[in-house]
Amino acid sequence: MPAKEATDVRPSERRRPMNFSRPADDLVRRAARRAVRGGKASFPSQASFLRAVVGAVRAEDPRAALGGVRLRRLVVGLPGVRISVRYSERPGRPPPSECPVCGSDLVPIRNRTLSGDTIVLGQRCERCDYWSHTHRRMPVRYSFSRAVSTPRRTRGAG
Repeated sequence: MPAKEATDVRPSERRRPMNFSRPADDLVRRAARRAVRGGKASFPSQASFLRAVVGAVRAEDPRAALGGVRLRRLVVGLPGVRISVRYSERPGRPPPSECPVCGSDLVPIRNRTLSGDTIVLGQRCERCDYWSHTHRRMPVRYSFSRAVSTPRRTRGAG
């Protein structure tokens, strides 16, 4: 058996060129707005919304790769896109350290008792509308739609 030289490299250790690229945040946000403004303005799941956005992103960058978590975290708080979340309560598990929807830090929800002490009732996210109490609330389904702002009616009109 011939001896291996120091220059021999295993096939798994060879550097291959990447076949994908990570799209810019602005490109993903623009594609998400276009997806909800387009013909289908409502997506019942994160997977269907991801397929629509990836299709729009790949029109500009054919090698673009995007995951559901990154898409969701970029779209939270984006004007024109509304995220609706259904939750399931999971008692007996420790509370999350970061928001499961957007990844931001959670701040405690405090309440003052009659004796003047404060107690922590749960946690909430300041970036999105997530909150949790003693029973851990975990997101189970995300739906995405167009955020429509309706004009306010003035008194006396109509």
